[in-house]
Amino acid sequence: MHPIEIDAILKLAKTHLRSGKIPEAERMYVRVLKEQPTCAEALHFLGLVAMRRGKLDKALELVRRSIEIDPSRADYHNNLATVLGRMNAAVEALGASQRAIDLRDDFAEAWSNKGVALEKLGRLDEAVEAYRHAVAVREDYAEALANLGNGLSRMGQHDEACARLRRVAELRPRDAGARKNLGNALRRAGKPTEAVTAYRMATELNPRDADAYNNLGAALQEAGKVAEAETALRSALSINPNHMDAHWNLGLALLALGRWREGWVEYEWRRHLREDLGQKRGFPQPAWQGSPLEGMHVLVLCEQGLGDSIQFIRYVPFLAARGAKVTVECQGKLKPLLSSLNAEGEKGGGGEGEMRSGEVRVIARGEPLPSFDMHARLMTLPCIFGSTPEDVPSQVPYLSVDEKRVEEFAEQFAKPVSPSPSLPLSPSRALHVGLVWQGNTAHKGDRFRSIPLSMFEPV
Repeated sequence: MHPIEIDAILKLAKTHLRSGKIPEAERMYVRVLKEQPTCAEALHFLGLVAMRRGKLDKALELVRRSIEIDPSRADYHNNLATVLGRMNAAVEALGASQRAIDLRDDFAEAWSNKGVALEKLGRLDEAVEAYRHAVAVREDYAEALANLGNGLSRMGQHDEACARLRRVAELRPRDAGARKNLGNALRRAGKPTEAVTAYRMATELNPRDADAYNNLGAALQEAGKVAEAETALRSALSINPNHMDAHWNLGLALLALGRWREGWVEYEWRRHLREDLGQKRGFPQPAWQGSPLEGMHVLVLCEQGLGDSIQFIRYVPFLAARGAKVTVECQGKLKPLLSSLNAEGEKGGGGEGEMRSGEVRVIARGEPLPSFDMHARLMTLPCIFGSTPEDVPSQVPYLSVDEKRVEEFAEQFAKPVSPSPSLPLSPSRALHVGLVWQGNTAHKGDRFRSIPLSMFEPV
């Protein structure tokens, strides 16, 4: 075959590849390689055909062979990075994309691939800088803009993140994914109403996207439109009945609407969420599901945050009242407080000796577990008891504070402070106000609920 004819076939094959005519392109590359087995271009693009077919091992082999023959092509190294990225070989993908950049510094796709590899390696700051390079080279590069916006959003740089993702939506007005990304960034920025608009557009562009309906439901809840949230979440579940986040969010919506018995059932889907992995325990004993408890020893496991344990510990006396021996395993910081639980039976703080029916003991997480017959997660108890707003345990106080701690604080606040000159207080009428300003800083929504203590200084 004449070289001119080979060049013509290669050009036509590339045209077919770009237009999605994969079988035609593949036949032409195979034809060229029969005549010229060391044709780097045919080897390389046949590798890209293999990648599009999902044959990543074959793609890797062919692309690497093409680079051995012609290592000077920046696009070959960049495509190698793409193949390696799809194989989750992030370290090698980073090296390949960097070699492409070394050969051609203004290679926007290579900078973007470098950013993807860095992000997979957990180096988000460096990834964002790589995406910036890609966008600097090609300002309307939608994929790099999307990666940049998503990265900035996760870093908390919300204004720029939203601006970048709005630009992506402008460049790709029919792309439902671009609207979802924008909605996610707006939610992180604390703008749920704007996020609702973005998610609604995503559902209109792709009415079969369960994720978009789930995100819409979550944003509607944050915007205070809980009834509308329920509708969106049920739409998500009609598309994907096993959508874990949609079940979880539906549980929260139903609880907020006061429909607790439905809500608690959906709330149990938390067990399937990634955030719940740290709560899973492999006990040979069965989980308690409402069976008789007389004389049985139940291990109750606190979960999620400290506030959740303080709120839901009120259900433990129900177990004791049914004749169970109860051991509560809680977060270490809470052991002194939860040990004061006002159960109907006897209570104890983790002392030694044989337990009696109706007794409640509290141990800290990490302490040796006693022998027990069944276990239950603390926040599952309302579901098993069928708790509703009308019969929620409301005996207060159900916890008490160590008197010595009370005395220590009383000494610190012994000197009364008048709130204003016009409202003097005598020592016996001193007004003491406690402020709770900070939650767990590791909580993903902490910025929406915690307040810097410095903001209270003027008060």
